[in-house]
Amino acid sequence: MNLAGLRCRAAGFLRVGRHSSHSSAALPKSGLWSVLPLAVLLLIAWPLHAFVVNSNSTGQTRRWPLLPSDPRISTNVVNPSTKAIRYFLGAAAYSTTNSAAELNALRVSFDQWQSIPGTGLRFEDAGIISSEVDVNTSDNTNVVFWARKSTLVNGGLDDISGTLGVTFPRVTADNLIQEADIVLNGVQFNWFTDFRSNQPDQFIESSALHEIGHFIGLDHSPVGGATMLARGAAGVNAQAGLSSDEIAAARTLYPIGEQLRRLGTIQGRVALDGAGVFGACVFAEDSAGNVVSGTVTGLDGRYELSALAPGNYQVRAAPLDSVLANPLARLVSGPDIAPRFANAETGFLPTANRAVAVAAAVIAGADFAVTKGDPAFRIARVRPAAREGEELVALNSPAMIRVGESNLVVGVYSPDFPSTGAALTVTGGGLTLGPASFVSNAFPNARPSLNLISIAIRADRNATPGLRTFIVQQGTNIAYANGFLEIRPAFPDDNFDVLDDSFQRRYFPRFTAAEAAPTADPDGDKFNNASESVAGTDPTNRLSLLRIERVTVTPDGTTIAWQSLAGKRYQLFRNSELGKDAWEPVGAAVPASGDSVQLLDSSAPIRARFYRVQVAP
Repeated sequence: MNLAGLRCRAAGFLRVGRHSSHSSAALPKSGLWSVLPLAVLLLIAWPLHAFVVNSNSTGQTRRWPLLPSDPRISTNVVNPSTKAIRYFLGAAAYSTTNSAAELNALRVSFDQWQSIPGTGLRFEDAGIISSEVDVNTSDNTNVVFWARKSTLVNGGLDDISGTLGVTFPRVTADNLIQEADIVLNGVQFNWFTDFRSNQPDQFIESSALHEIGHFIGLDHSPVGGATMLARGAAGVNAQAGLSSDEIAAARTLYPIGEQLRRLGTIQGRVALDGAGVFGACVFAEDSAGNVVSGTVTGLDGRYELSALAPGNYQVRAAPLDSVLANPLARLVSGPDIAPRFANAETGFLPTANRAVAVAAAVIAGADFAVTKGDPAFRIARVRPAAREGEELVALNSPAMIRVGESNLVVGVYSPDFPSTGAALTVTGGGLTLGPASFVSNAFPNARPSLNLISIAIRADRNATPGLRTFIVQQGTNIAYANGFLEIRPAFPDDNFDVLDDSFQRRYFPRFTAAEAAPTADPDGDKFNNASESVAGTDPTNRLSLLRIERVTVTPDGTTIAWQSLAGKRYQLFRNSELGKDAWEPVGAAVPASGDSVQLLDSSAPIRARFYRVQVAP
């Protein structure tokens, strides 16, 4: 068993065998509070946005002053010409053998945030700091670095022990960010950069994306698969790549032009016996069954789900888990969102869904009257996707499956699940679910004991990627794990350019760089990266391209040969006169098993013939 304290934000787990935990940012101790105005310590009565922003007592949300700029902000912190937030990187990185890739992982994390369409959020790589680096929020320099010798930082005022990373901001009385440093824990944790790796260490981009969320003004999210969830598993986890919750955050905090007028808002209040409920979770689920946004209510029970695409949503309210419960019986509790939610109201029942239509530039209302009481059961842990018969694992972070995957089992745990009569389902279509199975006391040495409900699952190739919700129901008793199952797309596109990141990561040290863009042609062979991705050719090698290499005419016909990539299928076409007749296929598409393919066209010869080849679907 591995359980972490509130500052650790670790993915507490149980397993028969070894499993590593992943931790993400939490607010540090005294050193941080010394540079913040007292107002941030107060409970707020203003409605909280979709995602969770840090708001002060007058409702001012924490953000960088980019548009317009603020004279109180140093030009070394925000470039007044480009309106970009400048950041410096500590040269030492984490290791001595992979430092270039580690620093690029930090850069691409900033790039992913600024790649969100429709925002004014911009970052600028200001260079490398080669000297010894420490947290200093008064030097007008934003620095990202690894602590490598000691977990004591900020001149010894703060101990980051147990955390992967901590963000230290300095803010004004009106909640504007003046400067911020990010420190990653290179003392207690091992880090890696390879997106394709299965190693059980900490993937730099996951934690860096999370910390940058704090860097721009966000607290933790209650949405399971959000990058800003307080915890995530080791390896390339659900925090890699920004979710719709973070996209909404960037568009709301850093809008540009008329972007927000194309989007809509849901506002409302969660009340118990007429009084506002503090710290209630509210989630919006789209027509595909994906949680697209989630937040928690303010002191008066008000909430706001902003920057939603027009459409129809299902909205529901649910309680956080009590901090008084055994740590193994909590999935998301108040302090997991932020320390100020430690006293969130948790003694009410989750609601059913309420249909809400969202239109552009319109605020839709959705109030919830909740019922006092303790739910009969709560989902306390998640069983990650595994093959039937594999050892049991219990995480308080999301499960993940990819579209097209099958023969997997997922599940949820609770100390209070009944042995009969409870059904486990997952929201949305495109999934095939098997019957539920029940395991009592799945981990005999755990206290409290955890009962497990599992189902077999298959994600169809046409399943809509996103964050699905586990639902356990027995009669009128219901429990949600909102957004705790991520349906991953067939290929990742974490920089929002509609090109497979796997292709870009293979050939470019910084897959978000301009030379990796779909329309770029870095090798100058007249085929852009999008075309080379389809062809499976190397975009950095002008000799690697889809072209006919050889044409041989014999009495048997014409043999055409071209470069290929194993696993691709190619279609050859012919034409007797360029620009006039239609191109006709030569036989069926040909699968490639190596680096070249040849095909014989045995049709009757004519005076001239032209050929072309293309990748087949």
